[in-house]
Amino acid sequence: MDWSRWCMAMALALLLAACQTPQPQGLTAQQQQVLRAQGFAPGEDGWELQMSGKLLFEFDSAEVGQQARGKVSDLARALLKEGIDRLRVEGYTDDRGSDAYNLRLSLRRAQAVADVLAEAGMPRQNIEVKGLGRAAPVAAGNAAENRRVAIIVPLL
Repeated sequence: MDWSRWCMAMALALLLAACQTPQPQGLTAQQQQVLRAQGFAPGEDGWELQMSGKLLFEFDSAEVGQQARGKVSDLARALLKEGIDRLRVEGYTDDRGSDAYNLRLSLRRAQAVADVLAEAGMPRQNIEVKGLGRAAPVAAGNAAENRRVAIIVPLL
């Protein structure tokens, strides 16, 4: 075999091997449609539940109310039905209180929502929980809108 045929054969073999290497999978069109229907929108690092769907909390509380609990459970079941079983839950606070206290409160809020998601069938090991305190306020001067939990379907 001459040199050019050998090089061509090797290039073809490498090309075929690259085609067989599993690539990270994105979300299907059906999954994206379900996410949009649930109030999610694509963001920098995944699909995030938008403000109208974010869970808001009372001042100094990490309690998920009965109505919110039902919505979170319904959300978990809808996502699981489409094969979406990996989430990140980020808790936030308003700007009242110390940074240390707000970090702990935001983590408790995120954990409370993660508990509801897990009770609805979402695998606990697939739920990442973060407390971000007063970081990233969404509404300047509106403390109630900043006492929230965001649910994100991270990019794969």
